[in-house]
Amino acid sequence: MAVYVHQARRLSKIIPFGDDPYDAVGSFAIIVGILVALLSLGWALRPYRSNPPSIETQVYLVRAQTCVVLAVVITLISDVAALARHPTMWTTALQRNQLLALLGGMAIIVVAVELLIRRSAQGIVSPGTQAGWTRAAIVGLAGVLTLAIYPERMIQGTATHLLTVVAGAPILFVPMRPLLTFVPYKTSTAQREATDGKLSFARRHRWGIVLFVGVILGVFFFAGEMSEGAGGMSLGRIVFVAAVFVGLSTAGLAIAYAFLGIPLGLGRRR
Repeated sequence: MAVYVHQARRLSKIIPFGDDPYDAVGSFAIIVGILVALLSLGWALRPYRSNPPSIETQVYLVRAQTCVVLAVVITLISDVAALARHPTMWTTALQRNQLLALLGGMAIIVVAVELLIRRSAQGIVSPGTQAGWTRAAIVGLAGVLTLAIYPERMIQGTATHLLTVVAGAPILFVPMRPLLTFVPYKTSTAQREATDGKLSFARRHRWGIVLFVGVILGVFFFAGEMSEGAGGMSLGRIVFVAAVFVGLSTAGLAIAYAFLGIPLGLGRRR
């Protein structure tokens, strides 16, 4: 364990994606990835009684699983963009091969997981249209370009640093929307009417629920930060830090829901 910790600390000194906006992309990916993974468990373990799961449920399950994979893929792309912008930090380091092996191993794992998802989704997932792939490619390239030219000096100021953190959310979630909707579905009138009654409360208050979860997560992260020691911080400083954690968590989750809510079956049906 001591050797592992030592190696991790040495790697942390040569990775350029430990700073924002790259770190923000990874942080939001972890948070939303965990939440969506729990959602996929809900779709998978939902009691169906004597009836098999509907096509609607199967589609949302596949989309949720794919969303977790995409979160990792986009994070890896963000990491590679950071490596490309700061080659001097890692190309001559002794841990260079270890770093590349870790990134390459993660890429192999997510490709394998996606292949398993697609294999299990045969008969559900339809091939993407040319227009769909073109739209996804344009959005994805725009995200990569943003990472490539983003002015990193913005993290030197408090306000612009917070803005940079928030910018990590759309970089992560915007490309997911066109990719997730490659799993098409159109709810029938009967299914929509049957579902409306059950989910009417959640639909009416969905944004309130999203904001509430964001606040709870922010408080949780703030508590974790404070458990490491406030270090004699003043009350005003503590309140400011708490507001930052809550604000960033809520903003990130709201952006995630704005782009992923409908494809994951958490908003109005389509």
